[in-house]
Amino acid sequence: MAICLNFELIIVRGTIAEYRFGECLKELDGIFEIDLSILLNDFISLDTPISEVVKLKNKKQSQAAANRVFGKIHSYFVEHKEYPKKGNYYA
Repeated sequence: MAICLNFELIIVRGTIAEYRFGECLKELDGIFEIDLSILLNDFISLDTPISEVVKLKNKKQSQAAANRVFGKIHSYFVEHKEYPKKGNYYA
């Protein structure tokens, strides 16, 4: 079973980014927020639940889908030192 997710940046407030995401070719109806600065600067413990890092703002998509998108955003952020404007996740 193939997985295809799209995401796009809504807004950045300080170090917190809010993203819209969803299945490819469908409405991006899920919303989550992340703060990669606290993660990358070791301000949170490694045993912190992922749901406290990737915070769903609505229940339109699953936590698992948000986590997959987060992985792509995290990789981009580590390489470019900024949040990506949009992107895709394929598996």
